[in-house]
Amino acid sequence: MASCAEPCDQVDAAAPQPHAWRTLALKLDRRDRRILEELQRDDTITYRTLSERVALSPSACVLRVQQMEKAGIIRGYHAAVAITKVDPVVFMVAEIAMASHNPADLKQFDRLLRDMPEVVEALRVNGPFDYLVRFMLPSLQDWQPFAHRLLDPANKVEKMVTHVVMEEVKPFAGYPIPL
Repeated sequence: MASCAEPCDQVDAAAPQPHAWRTLALKLDRRDRRILEELQRDDTITYRTLSERVALSPSACVLRVQQMEKAGIIRGYHAAVAITKVDPVVFMVAEIAMASHNPADLKQFDRLLRDMPEVVEALRVNGPFDYLVRFMLPSLQDWQPFAHRLLDPANKVEKMVTHVVMEEVKPFAGYPIPL
Protein backbone atom coordinates (compact mmCIF):
# COMPACT_ATOMS: atom_id res chain seq x y z
CA MET A 1 0.00 0.00 0.00
CA ALA A 2 1.35 3.37 -0.92
CA SER A 3 -0.15 5.22 2.03
CA CYS A 4 -2.31 4.17 4.94
CA ALA A 5 -4.55 7.20 4.37
CA GLU A 6 -5.31 6.36 0.74
CA PRO A 7 -7.11 3.30 -0.64
CA CYS A 8 -4.82 0.58 -1.89
CA ASP A 9 -3.96 0.37 -5.55
CA GLN A 10 -6.33 -1.99 -7.30
CA VAL A 11 -5.58 -4.11 -10.33
CA ASP A 12 -7.45 -2.93 -13.42
CA ALA A 13 -10.40 -5.31 -13.79
CA ALA A 14 -10.08 -5.17 -17.59
CA ALA A 15 -6.43 -6.22 -17.50
CA PRO A 16 -5.67 -9.92 -17.89
CA GLN A 17 -5.40 -11.63 -14.51
CA PRO A 18 -2.71 -14.25 -13.85
CA HIS A 19 -5.24 -16.12 -11.67
CA ALA A 20 -8.94 -16.00 -12.46
CA TRP A 21 -9.83 -16.19 -8.74
CA ARG A 22 -7.98 -12.94 -8.02
CA THR A 23 -10.48 -10.16 -8.64
CA LEU A 24 -8.92 -7.56 -6.37
CA ALA A 25 -5.22 -7.37 -5.67
CA LEU A 26 -3.34 -5.11 -3.30
CA LYS A 27 0.26 -4.10 -3.55
CA LEU A 28 1.54 -5.31 -0.21
CA ASP A 29 4.38 -3.47 1.42
CA ARG A 30 6.64 -4.63 4.22
CA ARG A 31 4.19 -3.51 6.93
CA ASP A 32 1.29 -5.35 5.30
CA ARG A 33 3.41 -8.48 5.23
CA ARG A 34 4.33 -8.01 8.91
CA ILE A 35 0.61 -7.63 9.71
CA LEU A 36 -0.08 -10.95 7.95
CA GLU A 37 2.81 -12.61 9.77
CA GLU A 38 1.58 -11.36 13.16
CA LEU A 39 -2.06 -12.32 12.50
CA GLN A 40 -1.01 -15.84 11.49
CA ARG A 41 0.98 -16.12 14.70
CA ASP A 42 -1.90 -14.85 16.89
CA ASP A 43 -5.27 -13.92 15.41
CA THR A 44 -6.53 -12.78 18.83
CA ILE A 45 -4.01 -9.95 18.97
CA THR A 46 -5.49 -6.52 19.64
CA TYR A 47 -5.17 -3.79 17.02
CA ARG A 48 -3.18 -1.74 19.54
CA THR A 49 -0.59 -4.50 20.04
CA LEU A 50 -0.55 -5.30 16.32
CA SER A 51 -0.01 -1.66 15.42
CA GLU A 52 2.90 -1.42 17.88
CA ARG A 53 4.54 -4.52 16.40
CA VAL A 54 4.29 -3.21 12.83
CA ALA A 55 5.02 0.45 13.67
CA LEU A 56 1.68 1.93 12.54
CA SER A 57 -1.05 3.88 14.28
CA PRO A 58 -3.99 1.70 15.38
CA SER A 59 -6.32 3.37 12.85
CA ALA A 60 -3.88 2.81 9.97
CA CYS A 61 -3.45 -0.79 11.07
CA VAL A 62 -7.23 -1.35 11.16
CA LEU A 63 -7.56 0.15 7.67
CA ARG A 64 -4.87 -2.14 6.25
CA VAL A 65 -6.41 -5.23 7.85
CA GLN A 66 -9.85 -4.29 6.49
CA GLN A 67 -8.43 -3.75 2.99
CA MET A 68 -6.72 -7.16 3.09
CA GLU A 69 -9.98 -8.75 4.29
CA LYS A 70 -11.94 -7.06 1.48
CA ALA A 71 -9.38 -8.21 -1.09
CA GLY A 72 -9.66 -11.80 0.14
CA ILE A 73 -6.05 -11.93 1.34
CA ILE A 74 -7.26 -12.47 4.91
CA ARG A 75 -9.98 -15.09 4.50
CA GLY A 76 -10.99 -15.51 8.13
CA TYR A 77 -9.89 -16.12 11.67
CA HIS A 78 -9.76 -19.57 13.21
CA ALA A 79 -8.93 -21.22 16.50
CA ALA A 80 -6.14 -23.80 16.39
CA VAL A 81 -7.91 -26.71 18.09
CA ALA A 82 -5.92 -29.60 19.57
CA ILE A 83 -8.56 -32.08 18.40
CA THR A 84 -6.87 -35.08 20.02
CA LYS A 85 -7.48 -33.39 23.39
CA VAL A 86 -11.18 -33.11 22.52
CA ASP A 87 -11.76 -36.64 21.21
CA PRO A 88 -9.61 -39.58 20.20
CA VAL A 89 -9.18 -39.50 16.43
CA VAL A 90 -7.17 -41.09 13.65
CA PHE A 91 -5.77 -38.98 10.82
CA MET A 92 -5.21 -40.55 7.44
CA VAL A 93 -3.89 -39.29 4.13
CA ALA A 94 -5.11 -40.76 0.86
CA GLU A 95 -3.65 -40.62 -2.62
CA ILE A 96 -6.60 -40.89 -4.99
CA ALA A 97 -6.37 -41.55 -8.73
CA MET A 98 -9.48 -40.94 -10.78
CA ALA A 99 -10.73 -43.21 -13.55
CA SER A 100 -12.19 -40.19 -15.36
CA HIS A 101 -10.59 -36.81 -15.87
CA ASN A 102 -13.71 -35.30 -17.39
CA PRO A 103 -14.09 -31.83 -15.80
CA ALA A 104 -17.68 -32.57 -14.78
CA ASP A 105 -16.59 -35.78 -13.00
CA LEU A 106 -13.79 -33.94 -11.20
CA LYS A 107 -16.18 -31.19 -10.08
CA GLN A 108 -18.59 -33.83 -8.81
CA PHE A 109 -15.79 -35.49 -6.83
CA ASP A 110 -14.68 -32.07 -5.53
CA ARG A 111 -18.23 -31.52 -4.24
CA LEU A 112 -18.24 -34.95 -2.59
CA LEU A 113 -15.00 -34.17 -0.76
CA ARG A 114 -16.23 -30.73 0.34
CA ASP A 115 -19.45 -32.26 1.68
CA MET A 116 -17.75 -34.99 3.74
CA PRO A 117 -17.13 -33.69 7.27
CA GLU A 118 -14.35 -36.26 7.76
CA VAL A 119 -12.31 -34.61 4.98
CA VAL A 120 -10.26 -31.85 6.57
CA GLU A 121 -8.12 -31.00 3.54
CA ALA A 122 -8.26 -31.95 -0.12
CA LEU A 123 -5.82 -30.96 -2.85
CA ARG A 124 -6.02 -31.71 -6.55
CA VAL A 125 -2.45 -32.46 -7.65
CA ASN A 126 -0.48 -33.66 -10.65
CA GLY A 127 1.55 -36.85 -10.87
CA PRO A 128 0.57 -40.50 -10.46
CA PHE A 129 -2.58 -39.59 -8.50
CA ASP A 130 -5.11 -36.78 -8.80
CA TYR A 131 -5.96 -35.91 -5.20
CA LEU A 132 -4.17 -35.80 -1.90
CA VAL A 133 -6.82 -35.95 0.83
CA ARG A 134 -6.40 -35.65 4.57
CA PHE A 135 -9.24 -36.89 6.72
CA MET A 136 -10.04 -37.54 10.34
CA LEU A 137 -11.97 -40.51 11.69
CA PRO A 138 -13.00 -41.44 15.23
CA SER A 139 -11.19 -44.80 14.95
CA LEU A 140 -9.62 -47.25 12.52
CA GLN A 141 -12.88 -49.23 12.61
CA ASP A 142 -14.54 -46.27 10.88
CA TRP A 143 -12.08 -46.48 7.98
CA GLN A 144 -13.80 -49.23 5.98
CA PRO A 145 -17.28 -47.63 5.77
CA PHE A 146 -15.66 -44.30 4.90
CA ALA A 147 -13.52 -45.91 2.18
CA HIS A 148 -16.58 -47.62 0.72
CA ARG A 149 -18.32 -44.26 0.38
CA LEU A 150 -15.30 -42.80 -1.43
CA LEU A 151 -14.88 -45.85 -3.65
CA ASP A 152 -18.51 -46.00 -4.72
CA PRO A 153 -18.45 -46.61 -8.51
CA ALA A 154 -20.45 -43.41 -9.09
CA ASN A 155 -17.43 -41.44 -7.82
CA LYS A 156 -15.20 -42.85 -10.59
CA VAL A 157 -12.20 -43.49 -8.34
CA GLU A 158 -9.67 -45.78 -10.01
CA LYS A 159 -7.30 -46.28 -7.08
CA MET A 160 -6.84 -45.11 -3.52
CA VAL A 161 -3.72 -45.59 -1.41
CA THR A 162 -4.06 -44.57 2.23
CA HIS A 163 -1.57 -43.83 4.97
CA VAL A 164 -2.25 -43.63 8.70
CA VAL A 165 -0.63 -40.53 10.18
CA MET A 166 1.58 -41.75 13.00
CA GLU A 167 2.71 -38.30 14.16
CA GLU A 168 2.15 -34.75 13.02
CA VAL A 169 5.75 -33.56 12.90
CA LYS A 170 5.04 -29.98 11.84
CA PRO A 171 1.41 -28.90 12.03
CA PHE A 172 0.33 -26.11 9.72
CA ALA A 173 0.82 -22.80 11.52
CA GLY A 174 0.56 -20.33 8.65
CA TYR A 175 2.34 -19.51 5.44
CA PRO A 176 5.82 -18.02 5.35
CA ILE A 177 5.44 -14.37 4.36
CA PRO A 178 8.55 -12.97 2.66
CA LEU A 179 9.21 -9.46 3.95
